[in-house]
Amino acid sequence: MNDFIIKLGALTNGINSFSFDIKDQFFEAFTLSDVEHADIIATALLDKDGNKLGLKLRIDGKINNQLCDICTEEISIDITAETDVVLKITDEDLHSTDEIFYIKKSENSLNLKQLIFEIIILNLPNKRQHPFDEEGNSTCNEEMVDLVNKYTEVEEKSSDPRWDALKNLKIK
Repeated sequence: MNDFIIKLGALTNGINSFSFDIKDQFFEAFTLSDVEHADIIATALLDKDGNKLGLKLRIDGKINNQLCDICTEEISIDITAETDVVLKITDEDLHSTDEIFYIKKSENSLNLKQLIFEIIILNLPNKRQHPFDEEGNSTCNEEMVDLVNKYTEVEEKSSDPRWDALKNLKIK
């Protein structure tokens, strides 16, 4: 876990660059994650100007062994994201937000593990599927798609006769 900790006292004025490899072991600490296999590089650029600290965090890589939502075959998903955070060192007990991280003066370190995890999870696509080819056709396993369609029952929705009269209303 110390791999993702940056010692703020060791920073010099200007841009300080840190790079982290995100592999399978990273996600073991997060029990509710459906991501288990990844090959991601996280780059943190800390800009120190006197007492001001700014963090630019960028992730770039692949999430592996995800199941396609259409045909259920394993796919790898490309992921790229970036976020900017202002770091404020304070004596007060304040709650951090998406844009501002509050760090107690006594801590003097920044753990990026949770922030990196959140960026990865929030930037996963909602629908995970094989990419389309040059003509715009799906590259999913057609046999599996046919099987899914064959065994998927489409249930017709019946309408409630009490509400059917509303369909005939013309609103101007």
